[in-house]
Amino acid sequence: SGTATRGELAHCAGPYPARLAPPPDPSALRAMKSGLRKLFLPVLGRHLRREFLRAFALTLLAFVAIYVIAEFFDRFDDFLASKASAAAIARAFAYKLPLVVAQVAPLAVLAGALLGLSLLARGNEFVALRACGVSLWQILAPLALLALLLSVATFAWNETLVPVTMQRWHQVWNQEIKHRKAATIFTGREFWYRGGAGFYNVERIGVRRQTLFGVTVYQLGADFRPQRTIHVGSATWREDRWELSDVRTREFGPDGVREYLGPPPAFTLPESFDDFRVVSVEPEEFSFRTLRMQIASLRARGIDVAESLVDLHLKLALPAASLVLMLVAVPLVAQGTRVSGMTAALGFGFGLGFSYFILLAFCRALGQSGALPPLLAAWTANAVFALIGMYLVLGSE
Repeated sequence: SGTATRGELAHCAGPYPARLAPPPDPSALRAMKSGLRKLFLPVLGRHLRREFLRAFALTLLAFVAIYVIAEFFDRFDDFLASKASAAAIARAFAYKLPLVVAQVAPLAVLAGALLGLSLLARGNEFVALRACGVSLWQILAPLALLALLLSVATFAWNETLVPVTMQRWHQVWNQEIKHRKAATIFTGREFWYRGGAGFYNVERIGVRRQTLFGVTVYQLGADFRPQRTIHVGSATWREDRWELSDVRTREFGPDGVREYLGPPPAFTLPESFDDFRVVSVEPEEFSFRTLRMQIASLRARGIDVAESLVDLHLKLALPAASLVLMLVAVPLVAQGTRVSGMTAALGFGFGLGFSYFILLAFCRALGQSGALPPLLAAWTANAVFALIGMYLVLGSE
């Protein structure tokens, strides 16, 4: 019933109202929405996306068909030598299709942008847009957003479908086409193998280097009691023999345990490297999370993981290539650069696309050999072509 002063009301209110953030300024929100609307023109964005997706679908199917045909003729001698059935060949290619789609998707993005937008450029639509004040950034923005979504979709595709289908492809190729025996015990990159020198426990197999890492050979006596264990740091296949390094032997006898450096007299692995390919695991058979866990496990055991680290970073770098190549394609077609003529722009764009994959393969090889850090080896191609794309965009404005 009484009256209160302004100070008393502030005291009763306490410190909480002072801590609350001020309400957003409606004018600032309107300005932000207006800026986004100017950058992402709805009608223009739908038109550009529609033309791009049509060309992207056609080029993706074309690249997948070319890849499958080339793969078939490349492996044709293997099919004849192993007398593989038509059903086994069809299953092998069906299981490999998801990987092929993921690998050619960035190049299909580049080709789809070049071909789809070139049809618009041929009708002088870009000239009309620029005359109406539409900037290259407004042309690029909806396509770059779509390319970003394709990159995320490709990563999700690689994480869910590709590992499962590649495991099935591996089984069909080794067992039904190459007629190799399945591994007795196999988990992840560590496997057990029963060979001529005993029971082998191998921590990792490097297919490209033709090397076995962390090999432990268990030799048993006639009474199935352990006689010795031979630990080999790495075994590398050189033409027709094994080169063993960091070998330690432990023998179990009636007098106790004796341990010494080096292998036992006349010790060797009677198998060739091809005998171990049945248990080799390609990086595509792992998701990003699983491969990262495998690398952590191998690193804890002191195993060289440079090759696997490159593959791990590539699982992020390759999907991101769709966005990078879109950044290159749009300014080539939408605005004249030093390349004159639509045919020259298309040829130059495809040349850049193949150059990207050549640079990527070169950096990957350097990273797996240890000449480049794994992160740099995986992302160098993306960084170089992102700079090229930004140069083209800024040079056209």
